[in-house]
Amino acid sequence: MRSSLSSFVEAMPAPVVLVDAEGRIHAESERWRRTFRVLVPNAGDTDSLFDLIRDDEGAWREAITRCLREHRTMRGAQRRIHFPGAGPRWVDWQLRPVAPAEASAEDAAATHALLYMADRTSERQTDRLRQQVEARFDTLLDTIQEGALLMDSDGVFRDCNDTVPEIFGRPRSEIIGSRFSDDKWNGLRSDGTPLANTEFPFWVAYYERKPVMGEVMGIYPPDAPPRWIRVNARPLFELDEDDPYGVFICFEDITDEQLKDEALQTSRDVLSSVLTSSLDGIVVYSAVRDTRGTIVDFECVLVNPQGEKLLKVSAEEIIGARMLDLLPEHADQGLFDAYVDVIRTGQPYEDELRLADTNGGMTWCQVMVVKIEDGIAVTFRDVSERREAAQAMSVANEKLEQRNRALRDFAYIASHDLQEPLRKISAFSNLVIQDYGDKFDDTGRHYLERMEDAARRMSQLISDLLVYSRITTRARPFEEVDLNAIVQNVLTDLSMRIKDVDGTVHVDDMPTIEADATQIRQLLQNLIGNALKFHRPDVPPEINVETAVINRHDLDNEVPVQANCTSVCRLRIADNGIGFESKYVDRIFTPFQRLHGRSEYEGTGMGLAICRRIVERHGGSIAVESVPDEGTTFTVWLPVRRTPSSNDAPSAPAQYDQSTTETILDE
Repeated sequence: MRSSLSSFVEAMPAPVVLVDAEGRIHAESERWRRTFRVLVPNAGDTDSLFDLIRDDEGAWREAITRCLREHRTMRGAQRRIHFPGAGPRWVDWQLRPVAPAEASAEDAAATHALLYMADRTSERQTDRLRQQVEARFDTLLDTIQEGALLMDSDGVFRDCNDTVPEIFGRPRSEIIGSRFSDDKWNGLRSDGTPLANTEFPFWVAYYERKPVMGEVMGIYPPDAPPRWIRVNARPLFELDEDDPYGVFICFEDITDEQLKDEALQTSRDVLSSVLTSSLDGIVVYSAVRDTRGTIVDFECVLVNPQGEKLLKVSAEEIIGARMLDLLPEHADQGLFDAYVDVIRTGQPYEDELRLADTNGGMTWCQVMVVKIEDGIAVTFRDVSERREAAQAMSVANEKLEQRNRALRDFAYIASHDLQEPLRKISAFSNLVIQDYGDKFDDTGRHYLERMEDAARRMSQLISDLLVYSRITTRARPFEEVDLNAIVQNVLTDLSMRIKDVDGTVHVDDMPTIEADATQIRQLLQNLIGNALKFHRPDVPPEINVETAVINRHDLDNEVPVQANCTSVCRLRIADNGIGFESKYVDRIFTPFQRLHGRSEYEGTGMGLAICRRIVERHGGSIAVESVPDEGTTFTVWLPVRRTPSSNDAPSAPAQYDQSTTETILDE
């Protein structure tokens, strides 16, 4: 039996050795010899297991003893053992007891054990090396000042160093796990225009399968100005794989550098704008010196358009030319000596004289000269028409008003012209659906329907803009207006909507005021219509319209109404609708601002902006109070009477005329 067992062990392909309770080796496989015995070159064939491995603490001897005594298999993983002269190894092991073949099952007592060992040293060393490399890599990333990001093939950020949250202005928890195309990641090109997500350098590196180096882009932190970064992005590949499994992104914060460049460019642009738009003629000369350093002439290096006009010379003619050659009369007028004195002393020069031009003409100018390095900047201001300044200003104001009227007419005509292509888009999309609808799949029909819906919304936006712009440009004179009649007409117009939502509108007896009847009707229709539209689900809207006439002097000073009226009509429209948070009070009166998506409530976001403009055109004011899920109250103050000089009240302040194009695009 022992011979058969030994032969069996020696023939096994695995690293196995047969030992007894004393650790003597009775048989070993060829794999055992090649894997473990070779680690002890001087070991003899009669050496025990404990001659081959160090067992200072008796752990192996105890394991063999327990295996034989308890007659059970024992095993372990990644156990550290020492072979004399070979250093530590890590093995997975198993001890299985072996009983004599002649013993009965009841009396079987194990006298030998099969010890199986699998060398895991290389795997452990590889793991340790990988861990060390990863630890060093993490240490390196956390040490460098640049941000480092790892993005997977789905565009999800999987890891980053500590610099990234500092630059992005977001906590690590908001970065890791987010996708680069999420709404929170808004980018800018280097010229400040919006950067599409698909143009982000790291996404370009992924799709083009090649590194993107030194790309500059802006990124928006929450509630802060954009940060500018210079990005290097490199795709990461597995061995023998053509598609990257991710992208490693390294970037540096260049916000200060970018701001300096922008400031420098802005300074240059401002200087160029000043020179171009300046009403003063500006000429810059550099001094021309002889071999002794004496100034003998001045050479022109820059002239602005007004300078060309005053001197009757083109920039091509004067730049590079010498003053005494082109304008010798200036020396006769004492300007050459004055210029030399400015460079010599550094003191500015100023005088008023008749300045000669290249055509022999003379113009009264105020001449101002300052030193610039080894040259001068000369400013010529035409003062020949100073006495006619008041008349000229009146003429200029009239021209400006004519231009404004022309611009208003142009805006009206352009807005009407915009409606025609929209109608064609809508008409042709309807024809496509009717004639070719059966040839499109659901997605195609959905796209056509969305196109038609967008055309309708654009048409409504243009119409609302026309209404908004015509509040002052096409307004009617103020006259006596019975608010009772106005509100009854409004309720008649809204009767179907009131019935649809099972609403109730309570109206007080209302006064007669001096106003534009059409605009007041639109004001009431917008406010009551909003109250009907923004009602709570399953709660019928209930609207109360209350009025009161108040003496002007009894009003709170913070209520802005026209000062030259004696009494004010206070109009309140209160509802029990959905309401909104108070932080949105100012926002709701801005053009195109919406607190809800179009899928929830229809509209363009212009209604309340129109209301505010109407109220302010009438010399009054509008305010709102609201509580979420309880309701909203709009309060309007309108002058009841005004003096004849105030019949045309000022239009709405300019800050409320600014349309928010970004809001439209984001909806």
